Amino acid sequence: MKKKSVNLITAVGVLVVLSGAYVGVKAYVAKQEAADTESAEEENPEIISIASADVKSIKFVIDKKEVTFEKDGDFWVKSDETGFPVDQDKIDTLVSSLNSIKAERTLENVEDASEYELDQPENTITVTTEDGETTVIQLGMENDSTSQEYIDLNKDSSTVYVVSNSTFSSFEGTLYDFAKSGVFPTVDSSTVSKISVDGKDSSYVVEKDENNFWNITGNGETEKADSAKATSLASTLSSVAYASYVNYNCAEDELSQYGLDKPYAEITVDYQEEVEKESTDDENEAENGDEEVSEASGDENQADENADSETDGSESLDENADSETDGSESLDEDADSETDGNESSDEDADSETDGNESLDEDVDVADTEDSEAVENENTDETADDNVEAEDTDVTESDDEAGVETADTESAESSEDAEEDSEPETEMVDRELVIQVGDQSSDGGRYVRVNDSNEIYTISEDSLDTFLGKTNADFWDLTVSYLSANNLDTLDVNYGGEDYIVNVSRETSEDENVETSNNETEDENTTDSTSSDVADGNDVEGNAADDNTSSGDLTGEDTENTDDSSSTASTTSSTSVTLSYTLNGKDLDSTTFTTFYNKLINMTAQKRLTDEFKSNTDPEMTVKFTDIDGNEMEVEYYSYDTNYYAAVINKKVYLVNKMTVKELFQAFESVTGEKEENENAETTDPETNASTDNAETETTEASEDAEE
Repeated sequence: MKKKSVNLITAVGVLVVLSGAYVGVKAYVAKQEAADTESAEEENPEIISIASADVKSIKFVIDKKEVTFEKDGDFWVKSDETGFPVDQDKIDTLVSSLNSIKAERTLENVEDASEYELDQPENTITVTTEDGETTVIQLGMENDSTSQEYIDLNKDSSTVYVVSNSTFSSFEGTLYDFAKSGVFPTVDSSTVSKISVDGKDSSYVVEKDENNFWNITGNGETEKADSAKATSLASTLSSVAYASYVNYNCAEDELSQYGLDKPYAEITVDYQEEVEKESTDDENEAENGDEEVSEASGDENQADENADSETDGSESLDENADSETDGSESLDEDADSETDGNESSDEDADSETDGNESLDEDVDVADTEDSEAVENENTDETADDNVEAEDTDVTESDDEAGVETADTESAESSEDAEEDSEPETEMVDRELVIQVGDQSSDGGRYVRVNDSNEIYTISEDSLDTFLGKTNADFWDLTVSYLSANNLDTLDVNYGGEDYIVNVSRETSEDENVETSNNETEDENTTDSTSSDVADGNDVEGNAADDNTSSGDLTGEDTENTDDSSSTASTTSSTSVTLSYTLNGKDLDSTTFTTFYNKLINMTAQKRLTDEFKSNTDPEMTVKFTDIDGNEMEVEYYSYDTNYYAAVINKKVYLVNKMTVKELFQAFESVTGEKEENENAETTDPETNASTDNAETETTEASEDAEE
C-alpha cells in the first residue's frame, strides 16, 4: 500500500516537472520568434517611403539626359515640353514604386564608392514632395548572379543598400516609353473600296467597281481580281498597329532622318466611316412640336377632369336612364366608346353646358319610365339611390378609361421620345494615307499617317502584306465564266469535230390567288404561296424570280387580317425555262449542265507571264456568245505532264491536267461519244455466251487432263 502511494506521488511530480518544462519551452519559442521577426526587420529595413500624393516632381535620366516630370494640377507634364504627350499611368507607376522600398542587405562604412559603381551612377532619381523635401536615389552596379542592385541615398555612399534589380526597372527605357502613343486608325474592311500602293518596288491599285466586284490595275492594265485575295488585303488593315512611338512633333525639315521626305512607298486606302448625323433645324422644330403636343394633351386631360366634376347630376341621371332602357351593356359602350375621337362623357358634359336637346329627351324618357316603375315616395327615394350608385359607377368607369387612355398616350409619347433621342448616323467618305520611310532599329519601318507630325514604326511583316505584292498576286484565276442565263450559243471544237449548242428560253407566268377570311386562312395562303414561289425559283435560269418576294405576300395577308375583312389577292411569278439543242437536235439539259458547270468553274493554279507558243493544235476550243452578241474564246493545249494551258485573250492559265480531262469526259457525254465508246467495249450477248462456253469447255478439259 505504501509502495503504491510513493509511485503515485512520483508520477504527479514528474507531471508537474513536464508541465513546467512545456510552459518554459513555449515561452522560449515565442520569444525566439519575436527576436527573429525583429532581426528580419532589422535585416530588411524600409529605406524609402514616399506617399504618391505628396510627390510634386520626379527627375531621372532617360537616353543619357535628365528629364523632369512635374505635377500640373491633376496631370503630369514634361517640365521643358508642356506639349509632350505624357503617359499619365506610366508616371503614376513610377511614383507608386517609391511608396515602400526595403533593403535586402545594408553595407556600412563603405570607403570606395567606385567598388559599386556609385561614383558614376547608372541613373539618378530625384523626388521632390509638396513640402519641398528632396530624396536622391543613385543607382549603381547590378549583380546579375544575385539579381540585385546597389544604391545609395542622398549621395551618401558610405552606406550602400542592396535591393532587387527589378525595384527600379520602371525607370528604364527611352523617352517615348513615357509618352502616350496614338492608335492606328480603325478601318472597317467591309467599307473599303480602294487600296492604292505606290512604291519603289511595286505599284498597283485594287478597287471595287460599280457592281461591287474587285478589279486589279497594274502596268497599265485592269482586269478582274480574285475576290478572296482582295478582301483579305482589306481585312489586314484591322490588324495593323504601331510598333513604337518615335517623334510627337516632327518638323518638315526633320523628315529626312526617317526617310519620309522621299517615302519608300505610299499606301492610300479609301473607305467609309459611320458618324453621328448632325441635327437640323427641322428636327429641332419637330422636338418643339412634340413638347406642344404634350402640353395640349395635359390641357385635354385637365378638361376631362373638369367635365367629370359637374355637380348637378343631370348627366348621370341621363346616363342611368339610358342604362335602364338599354341595359348595362349599353352603358359600358357609351362610357368606353371613342368612335368619333371623343369620350361619351365629354360629349354629354358639353351637351349639358350648351343645353343640348337630346339630353332633355333622354331625361323625359327616363322620367316616363321612372314614373311607371315608381308607385310611392319611398320607392322613388330607393330608385334615386340606385341611380346615384349606378351613376357613381359610370363616372368611375369614365375616369378609369380616361386615365388609361392618358397613360397609353404618355407611354407612346415616351417611346417616341426615346426613339427620337437615339442619334442618327450616316456614312462619310474617309481616306487613309500611310507614308513608309526607312527601316528602323526595331525591325520595322518609319511611318507617317495622314500628314501627321507624329512618327511611328510599323513592323515589316505588317507592311509586307501591301508592299510585298504585285498586281499579278491578285489576278483572278478563273479561266472563263458566263452564266447559262446569259448564254446564247456555245461553239465547241473537240476531236476535230465542230459542235454548236443553242439555248432557247420559254417564259411563263403563274398566278396565285390568295384568300384572307381569318387568321387560319391567312396562314394557309401564305404557306401555299411560299411553296409556289419556291417551285418557281427551282427552275433553271429563272432570273425574274428575284422580283417575287414571299415577304410581300405575307405583308398583304397581315394587312387584311388587321382590317378583319375577307379579301382575295392575286400574285404572279415569272419563270424562265432553258432548253438546249446540239447541232439542231434536242439535248438533255442535265447532261449539258454538268459539262457547262465544269467549263465555267475551271480554276487555274497559276498564270504564265511569258509568251506561250504551242506546236500543236488545241485539244478543245470553246467560243461563248452571250445574248447581247459578245464573244469569248478559250483554247485548251496540252502543256506538260501536270498542266493544260488554257489560253484566253492572250492570257495563259495553267490548269491541273486531271481537271481538264474530266471536262473532256463530260463533253463526250454531251456528244454521246462516251456512251459509244463504252458500248464498243462491250460485245453482244451471243458472243459473250460463246466465249463463256468456250472458257467452260477449256476449263473442264484442263481438269480432266490433271486427273
